[in-house]
Order: sequence, then structure tokens, then C-alpha cells
Amino acid sequence: MASKPSDKKRSLNDAMLFVPGNDEGAMEPPGTKNGDSDSAEPYSVRELVDLLNRTLSNIDGGRKVRVIGEVGSARLGHHWYFSLKDDTKAKIECSFFAQRRGFDTPAATPVVGSLMVATGTLEFWDQGGRLSLIVHELREEGEGDFHRRFERLKSELEAAGYFDPSARLPLPSFPRRVLMITSREGAARRDIEETARQRWPGLEILLHHVAVQGSGATPRIAAAIRKARLVAPALGVDAIVLTRGGGSLEDLWCFNERAVADAIQESRREAIDRHAAGGPPPVPLVSAIGHETDLTIADLVADHRTSTPTQAAMALVPDADEHRGILQSRGGRIRMLVERRCGEAAARLEFASRHELLRRPDRLLVPHQQRLDGLANRLQVAIETGTNARRAGVARQSTALERVAPKSRFAVAATTLHAASDRLTLAMKGRLAALDASLENASKRLGSTNPDQVLSRGYSLTLDPQGRPVRSASELAEGDAITTRLASGDFDATVSRIRPAEEPTS
Repeated sequence: MASKPSDKKRSLNDAMLFVPGNDEGAMEPPGTKNGDSDSAEPYSVRELVDLLNRTLSNIDGGRKVRVIGEVGSARLGHHWYFSLKDDTKAKIECSFFAQRRGFDTPAATPVVGSLMVATGTLEFWDQGGRLSLIVHELREEGEGDFHRRFERLKSELEAAGYFDPSARLPLPSFPRRVLMITSREGAARRDIEETARQRWPGLEILLHHVAVQGSGATPRIAAAIRKARLVAPALGVDAIVLTRGGGSLEDLWCFNERAVADAIQESRREAIDRHAAGGPPPVPLVSAIGHETDLTIADLVADHRTSTPTQAAMALVPDADEHRGILQSRGGRIRMLVERRCGEAAARLEFASRHELLRRPDRLLVPHQQRLDGLANRLQVAIETGTNARRAGVARQSTALERVAPKSRFAVAATTLHAASDRLTLAMKGRLAALDASLENASKRLGSTNPDQVLSRGYSLTLDPQGRPVRSASELAEGDAITTRLASGDFDATVSRIRPAEEPTS
């Protein structure tokens, strides 16, 4: 077992360095080399580094050193690099190489905030110029103080509804102005500005400078968040980014304080209430704190969490090249659809132009005109029928009046006389009609014997030079001029040959 940490507080100045080449194994202070310090030659860097490593290898009699501490940061790749710290803010860097990890099968994985015991050797890294514990074995002892505080606050805020996804504000699709809350000297600012400039050059980025590390950072960050939420609509800001680069757990601890979580949650509720009362829309807050593996309370409370500042810029800022390609693709599709629709419309128009109704539009009017004529006739008939009915009613009333008049009998006699006269007229008309019909029939019979009627059926009439009808070919001689009459017009001809009719055989 290693001694208590208080027993191990020995500085390099208190340690004696082993000088190779001394037969008696004497120990000399670090400032001497082959004699007194006043006349000693200076060490080269390599000699001093080798001297330090030989001295470190003799600590605790050359045994492996066991160190207990809380994991402050961890980068777990092929090789594991992490740091161990305690509540005095003392920290040592550790390296657990993959080859050595292969010999330590039950090795624990260093998680930020966990309490670990690392066993290994101390080595001064010449190229990095720093002291590191080369880990041979790694075991977990429990949770560190920072981890317990983190989990306790996380549970409290979760119970209070700080992590409710339904209360988070959506990100804008095309932000025009973004406000960063970070240090002006930090790498996070440069990462966001460079990424945003590459993706969407027209985006404007504002900076709210604030310390993002140290004991006084927490109240400044909380005040910056509240102020940013309040003035963002007036500044035309579409999104707020709370960001900083990576660091140890202590460096990022200001983002794990209750004051920062309250500032994010309360400013969000106030912005939503102002919008409900007719104010401007609330502006979302995006957190981008540390590296991929870092997780803070601010990340959990924020409207949107990204793993790195670069990821925050990519989540907020659209890619101009990507949208340009999308617009070109959609423009091509629209152009293709328009051309297709125009082609289909032209084909329908060509087909319609050959339609009979368009070539003869008057046919469209004929049915409507006929219907209009029918309605007009019906209207006329209705008017006449109504008029006649009223006339008949007037006549009946007049007749009834006339019956009680002194001249009623004379009227009846006159009526009888008129009726007889009408019957006589009708009889005469009937007789005349019958005579007209008989005359018409006789005229038709007479017309049927008319030569002109015979000619109309395709026959012709031949006249000799004296104009007499020719009934037989023997009545003509060769060279006679004859005239042939048809149903329509006539023509002259000369007889060239006579063919008499053949005698009938008995």
C-alpha cells in the first residue's frame, strides 16, 4: 500500500539525484555536475531529462506509485489519456497505453467525475516537457465529489422540469444573425466564425464577451444569458450560442452551477410569456461546451445541445452549397414538369382544334336556340290560352247578362241564323273543296299524258326537219337534219345511217 498523500509531498528540490559513474553511489544535488556548483558545466536538456527520469524511477525505492484521485478529463482512443485531481486542485496527467492495458484485463474505464486508483511509474516526457504517470493498473474506487455534485443537481433540475423536451424552443431554419456568449480570445469563437463563414457567408455573428472559466465566471455567464434572451429580438438575433472549447472538469464546472441552469430556464420562460402577451418570438439557446465526451448541466437545460462549437455552427447555419444544389435540383424538376404540362396542354389543344364543335361552333348554339324557340312557343301558347280562357269567361258573363236583357230572344234568333249561315258556308266550302280535289286529280291525269312529263323520266323526242315527231326510222333519209328534245334543252344532229326495225319472227 502507498503511503498517505501527506507523506509523499516531496518537491524535486528536496530529492537527491543519482549521478551515474560514482563508484560509491554518492548523491549530489541537482545543480552539480562533476564538482562544485560554482564551477560545474551546465546540463544539456537531454541530460537533465534523463537525470529527472532516473530520479523519478527511484521514488519509493523504485516501487510503482499508487495514486488516488478524481478523473478531471479523459480522452479515450487507442491510448487513454486522463488526469487525476483532488479537492486541493492538485492534478497529474496520466497515460494508459494500449499495450499495457492489454495486460490489465480488469482495468476500469476512466469516466469524468469517477474516483480512480492508478498504479504506475512517473516519467518526465521530454517532447512535451511535462510529468506524466505511466499507468500499469487502473481501478475504480467510487464517485468523486464533482461527480456527486453533478448528479445531485441533475436530479433536482430534472424533477423541477428543467429538462422537459416540450419546453425547448425550435431552431430557426435560416438565421440571419447569431449571438455568441463566450470569450473573445477562445478557440470556440474562431471555430464558429470560420465554420459559419464557409457554410453561409451572409450570416452575421455578434459576440457577448464573458469569462468562461474561473471562480467568477458563473454569475457573469448567468447574467449574460439573461441579458442575451432579453435583447436578442431587438437586435434581430435568431439564435444564441453559449460556447467554449474543451478543458478539464474544473475548467467546465462553471457550466454545471445552478445559477447558469436557472438563467437558461427562467429566461426561456420569460421570453415565452412575453411572446404570449404579444411580444416578439422567443430566441432559442444552443449549448456547445467542450468536446464530444463533455456533458454539462447547461447542455441538458439548453434548447439544443451540440458536442462541439463546430457542431453548433453546423446545426444553426445552413450549407449554402447544399441548398444551392437542392434549389438547382428542384428547379430542374419544376422545369421538367412545366415542359411536360406544356406539352400535354399543346397536345390537348391540337386535338381540340380538330374537333367538329370548334371548327363549327354554330353547332353549339343550335340546341340552345332550339330550346329557346321551344320555350318561346310554349310562352306564346300559354299567353294565347290564358287570353282565350279570359275571353271565354267574359263571353259567358256577357251571355248571362244578355239572357236577362229584353233583346235576348232576338239574340237567340240571330244566333240560330248565324249558325245556319255558318253551316251553309261550311257546306259550300266543303263542296268547293271536293270540286277542287276532283279538278286537281283530272289535271294530274292530263299531265301524265303530257310529252314533257315523259321527257322528265329520261325519254327524248326526235323531230324531223319540218318539226314533226319521228315515230319510225323509215320516215327519215340519210343526211336529214333532225332535232332531239330532252327534258332540259335540245340539240341538232344529222342522220348518217338508217337501221330499219327487224321484222318479228313468226
